[in-house]
Amino acid sequence: MAGSIKNWTRKVILQKVEVTEGTDSAPVVATDALQVLNYQPQFMDAEGKVRNIEKAYLGANPTLLSGFRRGATYEMEMHGGGVVAGTTVPPWMKALRPAGFDAGVVTGANSVVQKPLSDPISVTHWGYLDDLLLKTIGARASFGFTVEDDDFPRFLITLLGRAPATLAEQAAPGNPTIAGYVDPVLASSENTTFVLDGYAAALRSWNMTNGADLQFRSLIGPADRVIMRERPFSGTIVIRVPDLTAKDYFTKIRPGTTMAAQLVHGNVAGNIVQIDTPKLQITGNVTIDDEAGEAMATIPVTALPVAGNDELVLTSK
Repeated sequence: MAGSIKNWTRKVILQKVEVTEGTDSAPVVATDALQVLNYQPQFMDAEGKVRNIEKAYLGANPTLLSGFRRGATYEMEMHGGGVVAGTTVPPWMKALRPAGFDAGVVTGANSVVQKPLSDPISVTHWGYLDDLLLKTIGARASFGFTVEDDDFPRFLITLLGRAPATLAEQAAPGNPTIAGYVDPVLASSENTTFVLDGYAAALRSWNMTNGADLQFRSLIGPADRVIMRERPFSGTIVIRVPDLTAKDYFTKIRPGTTMAAQLVHGNVAGNIVQIDTPKLQITGNVTIDDEAGEAMATIPVTALPVAGNDELVLTSK
């Protein structure tokens, strides 16, 4: 991959959980490579400290940069673990750990369940652009997903960490081992079911994000770090307005009545992903618009915890 020109289209993405927060866990191509879409690194986000020197002439004052933050945004396709028994952890579950999820727990004979945590771990993230290596340490992330008719459902990840002392290196990554990834299927009536408050609403799209409040902390003494202060899951559901005699969602608005939602994507064992939000509440202004002559409702929702760390549950089976 070496060359005088850094080819943007040639990328290798590695990520590994840190044993000690902020200490490079040195991910390797054999076990830590991710298959991602639309990768966009953030080279740096630093603060300039200007030395306002009084002088007898005009001109700029010198500046030193501090608080070097760094990260990346990328997407991952939603799919199962690839084994009919359903007990293989899909690789995207590993990628969601810095966004505040556990590692995925085998449940029963045919599923792996992943739930949120209140103490998210940190990861080291290496992004190779050709042979240009950008390292991020002590990274945590925000998370979201999008499911839309006739498109591939995806997870959306935005990492934030800190840059090591060396901002960029030149190194050939080698050939990554991309293992455990399964070809996704389109969201459709054939492949996907959606139930909101016990009713199979006609779904256009469902988007959620954990709204992670990621804060960069810098003090004299301890190492700089990124913390997650909160993660209020919220999003938007777009459905065709049902006949009110079949289902009236509008009666839920004034009293703040909560509802359960479940989406099951895929119908072949080993390539099924299920999303459950057991306690959704309508928390914004519902709008009704025209789509091809049909009334469509856009419903802002927030996922509330039931017993804690259970407001959004991901299952691979």
